[in-house]
Amino acid sequence: MLELRNPHSVLATLSVRPKAVRSVRVSSNSTGTAWDDVAGTARERGISVTIGRPEQQQSKRRETERMGAGMARVEPPSPVPPGNLWKNLPAEGNGLWLALDHVQDPQNLGAIFRLAGFFNVRGILMTKDRSAPVNATVCDVAVGGVEHVPFSVVPNLTQAFKKAQKSDIWVVGTCERSKESVRDVPRDRHWMLVMGNEGEGMRRLTRESCDSLVALSAVGPVPSLNVAAATAACLTVLSAQ
Repeated sequence: MLELRNPHSVLATLSVRPKAVRSVRVSSNSTGTAWDDVAGTARERGISVTIGRPEQQQSKRRETERMGAGMARVEPPSPVPPGNLWKNLPAEGNGLWLALDHVQDPQNLGAIFRLAGFFNVRGILMTKDRSAPVNATVCDVAVGGVEHVPFSVVPNLTQAFKKAQKSDIWVVGTCERSKESVRDVPRDRHWMLVMGNEGEGMRRLTRESCDSLVALSAVGPVPSLNVAAATAACLTVLSAQ
């Protein structure tokens, strides 16, 4: 069971998976915040809501330190089979997917899920080993992205790529050594963007399984970005018409 402390993440779960929310606890001093919306929505769905009413100021401080303005106990989201991510290709326009090769920082993973929800990414492939789990931190940082973007956890990315490629999805990997730019990727097809590990980037077999490799070249004095910021930049380029 996950303990979520971002009210916007909880609201997203209440919208998409209301039965997954088991209980909501709101601090007595959170009136006028987004937790009011959480409490109201939860009550409408028959979910238990507890309002903290500490009798002494010292108890009130302890409660606030422990749970903040509120907390919800939520069942974790479940991954889907990889084929479900591209089961229904868009009839118009071109779809975007993400694949993450050993992204290990929960903050980065949560930020990527949030970006995926913002840019209408249709699904995320994640590796089973050496990847951050979709835990409470990821869900809170994602601000609802985990609820709106399906994900699949696979033991072998290259095998998953082959299945995606059979469904007319082209796989583009990010590699700083590539001479091709992400800005030159054609927009006339579906793309799965592959982002590598925070420190080492993509593994060799992952690189070799891509249809093409592109770089996100710096145009200023800062030479690199972390994986979440790089994902944001690449998605901005690839989603532009």
